[in-house]
Formats: sequence, C-alpha cells, structure tokens
Amino acid sequence: MKRKRPPTGFWTVLTAANVLALIYPSNLLLRANSLDEHLFATLVLIISVFLLASVDAVSIVVADAVVTGRQ
Repeated sequence: MKRKRPPTGFWTVLTAANVLALIYPSNLLLRANSLDEHLFATLVLIISVFLLASVDAVSIVVADAVVTGRQ
C-alpha cells in the first residue's frame, strides 16, 4: 500500500515560515553588543528553535492526517 505524501507546496511554505521566523532572533544575536544582549539573544534563538520544532511536528502530523483522510 502506497502512502500519499503532503504536496510540495506544504514543504515550501513550512520551510519559508521557519526561515522567516528565525531571521529576527538571528539578527538580534548578530547585533548584540554586550554580554547581557548576547545571552538574551541566545535564549530567544534557542526558544524559537524549540517552538518551531514543536509547531513543525504538529503541522506535519496534521498535514499527514488531511492527506490520508484519517481523523
């Protein structure tokens, strides 16, 4: 039994959203001048990565359920 895959448009949108969501924390880290700013920017970047990973996992499961027709 072959499994249907989400369309390539889904992966394109997901990738673009991830890149756009990481631009601000990366920019914040690059422009940091003091140690406090570096620590804050690093914390924001780490939290953003974990948040994006969880949102990506949920969206992949939902997209798979929509394509396969499961509830």
